[in-house]
Amino acid sequence: MWPARCTSAACNRMRFLPLPNSVFPAITAATLLLVGWLGWGSLQDPETFWAPEDLSRYHAGLGSCTACHDPFRGIRTEKCSGCHTEKRFASTSGIGPFHLSLMRQKRSCLDCHTEHRGRLAMITVGKQGNPHGEFIFAATNTASCIDCHAFPTDGGRKPLLLDTGDVQRLGAKGNGAHQPGRFADCLGCHGKTEGG
Repeated sequence: MWPARCTSAACNRMRFLPLPNSVFPAITAATLLLVGWLGWGSLQDPETFWAPEDLSRYHAGLGSCTACHDPFRGIRTEKCSGCHTEKRFASTSGIGPFHLSLMRQKRSCLDCHTEHRGRLAMITVGKQGNPHGEFIFAATNTASCIDCHAFPTDGGRKPLLLDTGDVQRLGAKGNGAHQPGRFADCLGCHGKTEGG
């Protein structure tokens, strides 16, 4: 039963009536149910339960979330360098020297790479390191930045445009619209909708 209306000064400061005691068992049960569901889902299939999308094909073989994530701390660059070692990059042409210089500068892998965007997604898409956005890989039918660019070993200069067949084909499209320095105009042609 609700308490009788109070007119004293102490009651006037209280703006809301307290919850009846009969509500607390329901709140406790709902909280326990929610915590139980979160725990069960986390143990059964943590990646599907918590991740926004699947891992890319590059990392699909990783066994657990802790291969990349530290609990309550997130992704750690140290976890990346456990697999992507300096020795491994030293033996890789093209992107090896570029990545080695960034590793020595203690740069975060997350500055350029992202995950959990789907199995077929590029891990460099949508980051500051890819000024073209997702469209460029589909337009050029390439799979990596190094298909069109060489990266200087000092890590500070801009990537160099290669003279490959992919670059030449793209440059010939659109009456020169795809030449270096013109990519900022992409939306002039590719952003148009039907009738607009």
